[in-house]
Amino acid sequence: MKIISNKKTIFCDFDGVIANTIKSIVALYNQDFKYYKDFKPIHWTEINTWDFTECDCANKDYINTYFNQQRFFDNLEFMENAKEMLDRLKDYYDITVVSMGYSPNLKLKLWWLKENLPYAEFIGVNFKEYEDKSHINMKGNVLIDDSANNLETSNANINICYGDRYTWNENWQGKRCWNWIEIFNYLMEYII
Repeated sequence: MKIISNKKTIFCDFDGVIANTIKSIVALYNQDFKYYKDFKPIHWTEINTWDFTECDCANKDYINTYFNQQRFFDNLEFMENAKEMLDRLKDYYDITVVSMGYSPNLKLKLWWLKENLPYAEFIGVNFKEYEDKSHINMKGNVLIDDSANNLETSNANINICYGDRYTWNENWQGKRCWNWIEIFNYLMEYII
């Protein structure tokens, strides 16, 4: 193992970057609405809107309640290869998860991270106080997020948009990594 002094920090988003929250939301929606007359099952890969308008039996407020429920976290999965790559990156970088949500959601995220990524620090950003993550000093470090707005307002030296194109990041013109293996390889080149 290579020992790095003065490690840089990877600030990493939670929803849709570390954890497949879209998949968890859609699973709850499909479970809760399967007996409704106009229900059509949704696959998580069909979601392309921030407020889950594809889940048309529920309104935005109903969908948002899922984020604050224990059952949302009970079956929450990592994005493909996220855990394995973060477990490797922690030897070269400090890992801090920065996520937005309301108080119940942020408390549940902290619990989930303690169970699943115990080495990661956590910064919860309450939607009642902030509309983005720009108040967090990331200068000299790395931000990995799937929101173009968070990337654009960050002062991180390296801003990486993670994953597929969605309505909330389709206009991002900077660095994009499509998966965690690509992120790992890119950040290892940067550090060496």
